[in-house]
Amino acid sequence: MPRTRLTQLVVASVFAVATPALVAQEVIELPAEDRMLEAEFDEVYRVGSIAGNAWEQFSRVSAVGFGESGNLHVMDDQGGRVVVVSEEGELVHEFGRIGDGPGEFAGNTNTAVGFTVLRDGRTVVFDPGHSAFDVFAPDGEFDRSVRMPGNALYGMRTLLPARDGQNVITTSFSAFTMGSPAGGPGPEPSFRPVYRLVLTGDEAVQDTVIRAWRPSGDPDGFAPELVAGALPGGELVYTDSSAYAIKVGTGNGELTRVLTRPFQPEPVTARMREREIERQLQEDEERAARLDLPFAAALAEMARERIQNMEFYHEVPVVRDLQTTWEGTIWVLRRGEEPVSDGPIDVLTPDGRYIGTFAAGTTAMPDAFGPDGLAAFIERDEFDVASVVVRRLPADVR
Repeated sequence: MPRTRLTQLVVASVFAVATPALVAQEVIELPAEDRMLEAEFDEVYRVGSIAGNAWEQFSRVSAVGFGESGNLHVMDDQGGRVVVVSEEGELVHEFGRIGDGPGEFAGNTNTAVGFTVLRDGRTVVFDPGHSAFDVFAPDGEFDRSVRMPGNALYGMRTLLPARDGQNVITTSFSAFTMGSPAGGPGPEPSFRPVYRLVLTGDEAVQDTVIRAWRPSGDPDGFAPELVAGALPGGELVYTDSSAYAIKVGTGNGELTRVLTRPFQPEPVTARMREREIERQLQEDEERAARLDLPFAAALAEMARERIQNMEFYHEVPVVRDLQTTWEGTIWVLRRGEEPVSDGPIDVLTPDGRYIGTFAAGTTAMPDAFGPDGLAAFIERDEFDVASVVVRRLPADVR
């Protein structure tokens, strides 16, 4: 595929409205025209049927992941367990339960836990109720607990396995003491961090590997997401702005390449803001109706007030999400016709080759990639009951 290479450039001219000036080794301009791909993926198996085996009747599937054996790990966080499924769709084993003992998860089932699977099949679960990581061996046996430092309350919704096979990466790290961020009062940092959490000792060590761009004022509506992924060889890939700018860096965060396509963010209008407030209010009402929480009415009123007074970013980001496959291919989810909707999915190589695009609606973004082209998709029926479908991807998009 043709592409333009611009070396040793300051990236401010490309992302003037979206990011601060960054010096990159290489900016790679990918084609503007989509090359369409066929989303013909062979189904390997599916689990999660209410009418199926007892072990596959999940309470709430919050995340999935693969080990190098091809086994699928399913985090059923409300059930307090991890279910491991073979490549044939059969139960291998399950482990974990609600409790306070070693390898048990705190009973706050309304809070999703952080979860990932390391290459060798070890499972890492961050339990916010215990402010610690639980590490399980590939056979499901509890290995050890790695606590977070201090007495703060921590949250980590998203965990990724670092390619070193030992540690994890997160973009959703948060820590709070009584009424203030952990570490005491002070100004918010001018960047959004991507953290590497080193889990080799008894206490996790927090290391900032990327200082990503942070929008002024931290708007809630249409704010550009910070999403990161790990690549073979230890590289990291991330998106942090409203522009189409996929950034590739070393494992230590040094920016080496920026992959771009000439799609422009859409300016936010008053009508867009009104519709987004309406959408979020409706979602919040539906969520509140499903949860049985103390002080539900007061919490719902607080949520309504926050949504009605939310601040908006001035444009709708082009990119909604990205994921990386085991082989290193980057899948980039673009926005759809509506500001908050899924559109086409681009498939790129980390060195800057454009493979093609899946048309909007032909496939969802996989929730996890595995070896040999395996990909897992969490699907929900009209009653919000989750099942997991595992498909095998063609060789050209792995």
